[in-house]
Amino acid sequence: MFVTPTENKSLSTAERAYEEIRKQILSGQLSEGSPIRQDDIAAQLGVSKIPVREALMRLQSEGWVSLKRNVGAIVSPLTVSDCVEMLDMRIALECRALELAVPNMAPSDLALAEQLLERYAKADTPQAWSDLNLAFHQCLYSPANRPKLVATAQAAQERMGRFLRLHVSMDAEHQRSADEHLAIHQACVAGDTKTAVRLLRKHLEQTQREVMAYFRASGNPPA
Repeated sequence: MFVTPTENKSLSTAERAYEEIRKQILSGQLSEGSPIRQDDIAAQLGVSKIPVREALMRLQSEGWVSLKRNVGAIVSPLTVSDCVEMLDMRIALECRALELAVPNMAPSDLALAEQLLERYAKADTPQAWSDLNLAFHQCLYSPANRPKLVATAQAAQERMGRFLRLHVSMDAEHQRSADEHLAIHQACVAGDTKTAVRLLRKHLEQTQREVMAYFRASGNPPA
C-alpha cells in the first residue's frame, strides 16, 4: 500500500510518542495511577496531540494505560490478579520457549548468557538488575526461533519488571536470582533441556510467591 509523506510522518511521530510514554512508565517517571498529560507529551516531542493520542490507544491495548472518560489517560496500576495471572503467563510461555531453545543453543548464545550473568552479579541497582535479568532471559529464549512467543513473554517481563523494581527487588532477592540463573545456565550448557525447564519453572514460581507475599504484607492478599 502506498503511504504518502504526510501519513509516514504521522506514523513516525506516533511511534516516537509511544516509545517516550512507555519509557517514562518503565522508568517510574510516570507512576502507577498517575495522569498522562497529552499536552505535556506533545510539547516534549514537538508534535501535535494526534500522534500522542494514537500512542495512548496502542499502550491501552497493551495494558500499560487506561483511558477513562472525563479523566483522560492514566498509568494502569497492577492488581493482585494482574500480577498472579501475568506470572502464570510467563511460566507457560517462557518454559515453552526454553524447551525449544536449548537444543538450538550455540556456544555464542551460552557465552553471551554467561557474560550477562557476570554483569548481573556485579550490578548494584534495581534498575540494572531488572535490565540484565530481562537481557539474560531473552538471550536464553532467542534460539527457540519463535519470535512471537518470545515477544509476548518479553512484554509480560517488562510489565512485571517495573513492579518488581518498585516493590519486591531487594539484595537477598538479587542473590537468589543470581544463583538460580546460574543453575539454569549450567543446565543449558549441559544440553539438559528437562532440568533447565524445571529450574526455570521453579525460579518463576518463587517470584510469584514473592509477589503474593508483598500483597499480603500490604494488606491486599491474593484471592
